[in-house]
Amino acid sequence: MTEREIFTAALTKGSPAERAAFLDEACAGDASLRQRVESLLSEHGHLGSFMDVLSRVETLDSSPLERPGTVIGPYRLLQQIGEGGMGTVFMAEQTHPVQRKVALKVIKPGMDSRQVIARFEAERQALAMMDHVNIARVLDAGATESGRPYFVMELVHGLPITKYCDGNRLTPRQRLELFVPVCQAIQHAHQKGIIHRDIKPSNVMITLYDGKPVAKVIDFGVAKATEQTLTERTLFTQYGTMVGTFEYMSPEQAEMSALGVDTRSDIYSLGVLLYELLTGSTPLSHSRMKEAAYGEILRMIKEEEPPKPSTRLSDSGEALASISAQRQTEPAKLTRLVRGELDWIVMKALEKDRNDRYETANGFAADVQRYLNDEPVQACPPSAGYKFRKYFHKHKSGVLLAAAFMALLVSGAVVSAWQAVRATVAEGKANDDCNRAVAAEDAAKISEAKARDEARRAKESESDTRAVLEFFQEKVLAAARPEDLDGGLGIDASIRAAVDAAEPQIAPAFLDRPLVEASIRNSLGESYLYLGEPALATRQLERSRQLRLEQLGPDHPDTLTSMNNLAWAYVDAGRLDEALLLGEQTLEKRKVALGIDHADTLTSMNDLAGTYYAAGKLDQARQLWEQTLEKRKATLGPDHLDTLTSMSDVATAYHATGKLDKALPLREQSLEKLLATVGPDHPNTLIGMNNMATAYQAAGKFDQALPLLEKALEKQRVAIGPDHPHTLGSMSNLAATYKAAGKFDKAMALDVETLERRKATVGPDHPDTLNSMNNLATDYREMGQVAEAEPLFRDAVAGARAKLGLEHSFTQTYMRNLADCYDRLHQSEKAELIWRELATFWKEKAGADSPQYAAELHPIGASLLAQNKPADAEPLLRECLAIREKTEPDAWATFCTKSVLGGSLLGQKKFAEAEPLLLAGYEGLKQVEAKTPQRDGDQRLRESLERLAQLYEATGNEEKAAEWRKKFDELKSQESEKGKQ
Repeated sequence: MTEREIFTAALTKGSPAERAAFLDEACAGDASLRQRVESLLSEHGHLGSFMDVLSRVETLDSSPLERPGTVIGPYRLLQQIGEGGMGTVFMAEQTHPVQRKVALKVIKPGMDSRQVIARFEAERQALAMMDHVNIARVLDAGATESGRPYFVMELVHGLPITKYCDGNRLTPRQRLELFVPVCQAIQHAHQKGIIHRDIKPSNVMITLYDGKPVAKVIDFGVAKATEQTLTERTLFTQYGTMVGTFEYMSPEQAEMSALGVDTRSDIYSLGVLLYELLTGSTPLSHSRMKEAAYGEILRMIKEEEPPKPSTRLSDSGEALASISAQRQTEPAKLTRLVRGELDWIVMKALEKDRNDRYETANGFAADVQRYLNDEPVQACPPSAGYKFRKYFHKHKSGVLLAAAFMALLVSGAVVSAWQAVRATVAEGKANDDCNRAVAAEDAAKISEAKARDEARRAKESESDTRAVLEFFQEKVLAAARPEDLDGGLGIDASIRAAVDAAEPQIAPAFLDRPLVEASIRNSLGESYLYLGEPALATRQLERSRQLRLEQLGPDHPDTLTSMNNLAWAYVDAGRLDEALLLGEQTLEKRKVALGIDHADTLTSMNDLAGTYYAAGKLDQARQLWEQTLEKRKATLGPDHLDTLTSMSDVATAYHATGKLDKALPLREQSLEKLLATVGPDHPNTLIGMNNMATAYQAAGKFDQALPLLEKALEKQRVAIGPDHPHTLGSMSNLAATYKAAGKFDKAMALDVETLERRKATVGPDHPDTLNSMNNLATDYREMGQVAEAEPLFRDAVAGARAKLGLEHSFTQTYMRNLADCYDRLHQSEKAELIWRELATFWKEKAGADSPQYAAELHPIGASLLAQNKPADAEPLLRECLAIREKTEPDAWATFCTKSVLGGSLLGQKKFAEAEPLLLAGYEGLKQVEAKTPQRDGDQRLRESLERLAQLYEATGNEEKAAEWRKKFDELKSQESEKGKQ
């Protein structure tokens, strides 16, 4: 557990003794950790809770405001220095135990809303959690005599960052140097689970320490917790409300729900702040905001693309002179300075789609620092593909005009060069001068040809863009027309229905533009994959790949993109052989075309590892995932979303191969980083929560696994729908955890629903559906309904053999479950056939002395014994025992084999040989009882006791027979009591 988790959990302990006992266990002898947590607890106790004040006061009165001269506890108010919607801030003088100037914030009279008080408490708690040189510290808290809560902060003497920079005429470089620690302060808040949500100049103050300017972030009054609950009462953002300041507000904050707000909203506001520091105005100017209606303001925030900072400067007119003077720079130089890398950095932070912004405030700061260090920045100008996706925000006419203008310039250069050559020849210059002139003419002609080619391509791009826009307008948006109009589906038509209806018209619409059709189909395929529709995705991606193969060739990056997407669609569709072949081809081609460290190559590596995992090739999957993780750490950084995906995948491989000690810390680390970088509601975070819970389940920590799984499933049902593969995977995992915790009724209900949904969405023979069949059959078996389990196991085996093959671990698991079912139904001949087939497979694959082969020999012997064929069972069991005594002498399975071999000798009346084996088998099973799965352990122990009782009954030793029979009855009684519980 992290320091914060231990602190939060300790707060829930009722008594000091309980808290001390909890800390003993949680801190596990780490004295430094224990000291830090106890310090936090002491500070928390000193600050108290404003909600305690609320419990003593029915409503807050409307007595006059506190004023200068008022004494509140050890503080005397000096002057009012700020006022917000819910509180007033005073400069105050603390008289004891120390003398100092502080800022005291007190709630306004009449603000008796519980939500306001909860937000007031949230600000205090948010500040108390943070300890950063660039964040104002909280010092104390309490209540006035009239019952109004207050808290005391570090007093920040200073100016808003923009006023300070303009007043001191700081250069752009100096402004950037001040901006970097602001980002780092916000990153610290994010790591503590707090989103500021109202970053603006007045909340970023500049104060002087030893004559040097230092930024201080203040006012976390609208902060939102990304992980922990800041107050257990009323801190939430109601539907239909929003917080923040319009000019600095992210598009997701402008929605009528705060569900989409995460740490990247602060990235956007930081981008606005940097925009203002460079240009003197915000992207959406204050004057426009002041004149616009409320609804229009929200539309502008959500939809209008801001001009680049350099464009804003160029369009500033006469104001540019004063803006430049405040930055000690000439107007033309300032615009040139901002154009390029600073434009790119700012515009990346201001992306409307938060997935395209910097993922962390540290990432934003690091790019600014790269610029300051004259290093390449990670932000870059928009690619052609990006421009195409946002074509409706772009205007191509300017590009065409610029291309034509360039062609004229080049033509002029050609004429001038030719005239110069003629003049030079006329004057009798040397031959070498003539040769240089001819070379210049050739170069000019090449330049002219290139310019014409650029113009042609720009024109084609314009035409393609117009065609796509017309298609979108006429074939997709037209779906909202009434049903009786051509192309209309009715006003209630969904985007999904509109796209489905438009899809058949893509080919005829772009008959002469195959690459445009390929791009559209690739995008559609990706969308269908995210929607959990692999069959629809496959159809689109196969066509995209075919078109790009024909037009661009097999090694073009766009062709490889379609191939990679198609390979993953095959995985989701259960076509694993095709997925493996295509995935391996794509990876090799990308290595050659792009290099081993290219982001697309690493995507192929990660996806191919996932395909190996789906195909049961666990060692290959683990090795490739480990390679990908190391390369992504080196090239993308440890906090990049792709790196965190690889980290989770490596943990999955460790979990699947039984290395839970390695899987658990990776799961915890990746989930913690996901929460800090993309927030609690991001799909990747929900997957991380699900994976973390399955690791807890495997470790037997059901009290930690169940709430995490239940929370993740609830969020996924809302976010991506009940039929999405990720949602169904979470349902399956939750059912397995219920089952492991003994809650079979809940497990069965979920397994029934999961199976039905998977049959309906991906079909009855998909690997996921087969897994659900096996899970439901296991529920029936565990509840004693073996007859109901058998047909489900049988169908799962048949489907897996056809779809996955005998080598796949899922197929073998289903076969073992079916054989066990036959044994319980006293159809041991059928069980024996299954075990023999598995034994043959492992003997050929792993060798005649392998543990895997021995694992299949044992149940064959047990089946023969159940058929009353002890002599046939004996040689197989002896072979099994010889392998196990050599490879795992102290294992539970080895003692099982000793007891069953003793049973085969007992059945042949070889009593003297049987006795030592039966005794050794029982004693060994008893010795490892605590480490054995309960159901299997109890059953094998009971069988070993029964064989010993039968031995002494057969040899006439009634006293020993009664002794062992009594132990047998006691064990059965214990099992019965466990069943009742």
